[in-house]
Amino acid sequence: MPKETYPHVAIVGGGLCGLSLAIALKARAIPFRIYETRSSFTELGAGINIGPNTLRTFQLIDPSLYQALEKIWCRNPPGQEDVWMQIRLGAPSGAYDDAHLVTDLMAPPTGNVTVQRNALLQILAERAGQENAVFDKKFVDYRCDDDGHGVILSFADGSEERASNIVACDGIHSAVRRAMLGPRDPATYPQYAGVGVYRGMVATEDLSATIGPQMARTSQLFLGPGAYVIMYPVDYGKKVNIGLWPWREGPWEDKQNWTQSGQRQAMLEEFKPWGETIHKIMDLMDDPPFFATHYHSIHPTSYHDTRACLIGDAAHAMTPHQGAGAGQAMEDAFVMAEVLECVNREHPTSQQTAAAFAAYEAVRRPRAEEVLETSQAAMSFWAGFYDRPLSSKRLQQFVEDANQRFHWIWHKDIARQGVDAVQAMKSSLSSDDPVRKSDQVGL
Repeated sequence: MPKETYPHVAIVGGGLCGLSLAIALKARAIPFRIYETRSSFTELGAGINIGPNTLRTFQLIDPSLYQALEKIWCRNPPGQEDVWMQIRLGAPSGAYDDAHLVTDLMAPPTGNVTVQRNALLQILAERAGQENAVFDKKFVDYRCDDDGHGVILSFADGSEERASNIVACDGIHSAVRRAMLGPRDPATYPQYAGVGVYRGMVATEDLSATIGPQMARTSQLFLGPGAYVIMYPVDYGKKVNIGLWPWREGPWEDKQNWTQSGQRQAMLEEFKPWGETIHKIMDLMDDPPFFATHYHSIHPTSYHDTRACLIGDAAHAMTPHQGAGAGQAMEDAFVMAEVLECVNREHPTSQQTAAAFAAYEAVRRPRAEEVLETSQAAMSFWAGFYDRPLSSKRLQQFVEDANQRFHWIWHKDIARQGVDAVQAMKSSLSSDDPVRKSDQVGL
């Protein structure tokens, strides 16, 4: 079939990951189309943390994004700009008072940048272009075209679309992942992480009057009995997003609904042993829901086949205990655009698509899955710290461990990953064996 029949990369999912990829492709003059289940670009959730690596990746995707983010982001107050989180005790322990400052976890030069999800999404949507999106398109399945040089996407409304290839950006419930792996593969489905969060928003003014303006306006992480509490400013500093993270062992029975509404009494009971500061914060919260956290604990054999590839949460949905999930999706989007640029500039054959996807996975998968695994382990790091006897030596070791936990995430050279992926792709295309192996995957 002629090349013109497949005019675009099909991006399934118009969330933060899909729109970031769209912007990166647009900057490289690679045609694309976004297929979004909803009737508009919308994003669930209150706010996200943006680390130094994510800010650099946004600049790699589109240099103007940094300036746009400056208009909507929240940062810590003057004197605390380089702070990622102030880590404090959530209850008194021995010689240490409630809310004792353990350390300022630093992330220069920007510290903890937070944005509202929907505000960020609208910035990305404006740059990606509404004209490049098709809404109310619920993806169902895909198959190779008869000539093997394109892919056909099937949707719930009975329609079909053709594309050169598919990049799945459709999140933790990815329909593309299900179509690729099959319903019987345990890696298809996210698993309950054994934890969840009571989440709420309070007015910064009210919180400042209750616990003091410095603590209220600076990103905080409290360590206490069997849990941790995180809070950070959002909505241009007018509100504070609060999450209380306890263990909740055992299976999550309701596979369709991960949220329980009206959980104030359960929250108060679980956090009863905590100190005065957290109780003052809980007093300001309305009747919060409890969100059960799920993640991809089982990894697929591959993120790709010859015509489709998983990125972001569709590939490696992770728990948020390092604030790193969105950053991994942005890094994926950048590296994917780098390899697809090579496909676009040369002959868009199935061999090149397979080589691009294989190179992307070879470079990105080890890092993303290490972030996933360490994010899951971070729950024990935060929530298990308080429950052992505290000493100055133990506090010092904790501070060293906390800095090491984030340093490798924040300071990775993502531009270099793009270069490495392109080199890996070109190397595979210059030799026979890797390409043959790529062509044998999947479809």
